[in-house]
Amino acid sequence: MEFTTGKIALSRRRCLFESTLEQPIDSDVTLPEYFPDLVRVLKCTLTPRIHAVQNAADRVSCEGSAQLCVLYLCEEGGMRCFEQSIPFSVHADCPGAQNGCAGARAKCAYVNCRVASPRRMDIHGSITVAFHIYGKEEQALLCDCSGGGVQMRKQHVAASTLAGCTERIFSLGETLELGSAKPSIAQLVRSEAVALLEDVKLVTGKALIKGELVLRTLYIPDGDGKRLERMEHSMPISQIVEIEGAQEGCTADTALTVCGVEVAAKTDASGALRLLDANVSVSAQIALYTDFETDVLLDAYSTQYETRLQQQQVCFQNLCDRVSDTCLCRGTLDTTGVGIAEVLDMHCKDLDCTSCVAEGELRVTGKVTVGLLYIGRDGQIGYSERSFDIAYHHPVAAGSTDMTCETHIAVTGTSFVLGAEDQVDARVELDVSALVFSEASIQILSEVSVDEEQKKRRTAAALTIYFAQAGESVWEIARRYNTTAEAIRRENDLQNEVLDAKCKLLIPSV
Repeated sequence: MEFTTGKIALSRRRCLFESTLEQPIDSDVTLPEYFPDLVRVLKCTLTPRIHAVQNAADRVSCEGSAQLCVLYLCEEGGMRCFEQSIPFSVHADCPGAQNGCAGARAKCAYVNCRVASPRRMDIHGSITVAFHIYGKEEQALLCDCSGGGVQMRKQHVAASTLAGCTERIFSLGETLELGSAKPSIAQLVRSEAVALLEDVKLVTGKALIKGELVLRTLYIPDGDGKRLERMEHSMPISQIVEIEGAQEGCTADTALTVCGVEVAAKTDASGALRLLDANVSVSAQIALYTDFETDVLLDAYSTQYETRLQQQQVCFQNLCDRVSDTCLCRGTLDTTGVGIAEVLDMHCKDLDCTSCVAEGELRVTGKVTVGLLYIGRDGQIGYSERSFDIAYHHPVAAGSTDMTCETHIAVTGTSFVLGAEDQVDARVELDVSALVFSEASIQILSEVSVDEEQKKRRTAAALTIYFAQAGESVWEIARRYNTTAEAIRRENDLQNEVLDAKCKLLIPSV
């Protein structure tokens, strides 16, 4: 007897490894001679930058630097900004790390600045580096059997299968000019960037990414240490990322994340600091999905031999919608006790949010923390941080009762209005993109085998009379009497799998 089975692979994106490590950052800072004495620290920030992530053998590693920035007031009452880049290297042990695509995200856990003297500061801080490795997990689905008199109960399923995934860091560099109406730079205070995705085209083995990098720079102008100036520049993004499995027709889930910004002021031909030397690291995360259809086996038996079955629970995901939207989140900041007369700058310090699909909506909820640099009613410059809640809802196409999403959220801009006394109306613009999946969990057969040594006994009767009840399954009746569902339907002129009413059936033997 020849008995064979057929299988097909369903692929899913799976997190193979996750680990978060803490890296201490300490520095004993002595101000250079050309810096004025420190009177009061306004704010101290520690911004991690990731330059490279590598996974090989049993280890994933990250190389980067932490940008220390201390904004302080000097004796003249103006602002000065001291910056220092502190390199770091972090690794995590991970067996089989080379089998997936690795990435890392870093953020400041805390930073403390203790003023030891007008020329010295003790900095103690820490950053957290969160590693992740994603890979393709293949699950073999039993879709057919042949030989041994095996009868099969099948169900046709449609799903989305992972064609490929990758994560790559690329760099953008350009020398940028200040606008003609802008004053020259005395010192840079902050530089931040956001990468906006515009288009992804797929060809065999490659993804062509188009987008825009928006770089915002805050600086102290030359000759006025009590004011701040802003500049915004745009840099085109055009990258080719190799990704196995890419082809036309795939659906690409693509996210661009800025993982490092380095900006230095440079002199132009006149000798004034009017140029910005910008280098930005961007991480591209890509997951590709294709449509997948097959028959799976829910049950099986042999009319000739004893049969052994193994079962498995399989979750089938179907891509049912995608979201690409912007959202303006508003919040009222209570600044009671601060006494703000003028806001010099507001920036987004942290965004902590979660997303889910519920009641036919993509829902994003969380909290945003902003930093305010201001002039008080007493004329003194100060700094304060406030938080407010955010919520975003977007309708999505209906799927099953169980739905999931892969969501990417980035802050693209901030603005503010100094409202009534002790209130600031803050606005934060978010870029929201998501793929929405419906999920269905089905118990199917993973293995079917027949035992040629254990033949089934055949009934002597050519026909058996059976009185069936409404709601009974023709398949279950055929299984019970060791015949075929097709033979019962043919003998009794039945069209449906489930019986509508009580009836008398003739059960033929096979």
